[in-house]
Amino acid sequence: MTDQTSHGTDEDADKRSRTATRRRLVASSAGVFAEKGIDGASIGELCAAAGFTRGAFYSNFATKLDLAVAVFENLVESLIERLDSELEQWLDSDAGTEEVVTRIIEGVTDQSSNMNVQAVRLELFLAAFRSSEVRDVVRPLRNKLYGAVENALGRVAESQHLEFTIPASDMTRLMLTSYSGQLTDRMAMGEITDQKVIPTMWLAFTRPAGQAEH
Repeated sequence: MTDQTSHGTDEDADKRSRTATRRRLVASSAGVFAEKGIDGASIGELCAAAGFTRGAFYSNFATKLDLAVAVFENLVESLIERLDSELEQWLDSDAGTEEVVTRIIEGVTDQSSNMNVQAVRLELFLAAFRSSEVRDVVRPLRNKLYGAVENALGRVAESQHLEFTIPASDMTRLMLTSYSGQLTDRMAMGEITDQKVIPTMWLAFTRPAGQAEH
């Protein structure tokens, strides 16, 4: 019994260690991918950034693309968790509606507007453009994020007795792609400018609930 218990404890410890290693690789690889690209980054560089040897990579990922997907998946999950935990607080705060909507679209946390994460997303989307297999992996993650943001925007509109003048899915896509485009332009040009497109679009495509067009 003691040996079985000890064996089980060792397996649990190994599992926790492997999970921690995976998380550290995911957390540290965004900067390397942003600087080198998915193709340009070496496995040695990715492991060095996390403070691991190459063995840590191969015990968790089959390819660099798998790691890049994990970075995007981690971003999606963290954004959805943050939405679930903080949206009600934002709605109950003194923040204006446009400010709350901006927080949602900007990615809810500073992580989403981090240029490294944006660069990895762009790398993945380029890979999806070139490969249907990558596209099949990335699309569900993107759709999951879009669905969470659409739900959040709907809750904001409902709290303010507003309705969208276009389908909620279109509203979500327009806002996210517009903001993403701004980030991409900022990355390329190195210019930091205040963005006003999100509150402008919110005002343009919402109206008081029940107010039919004439």
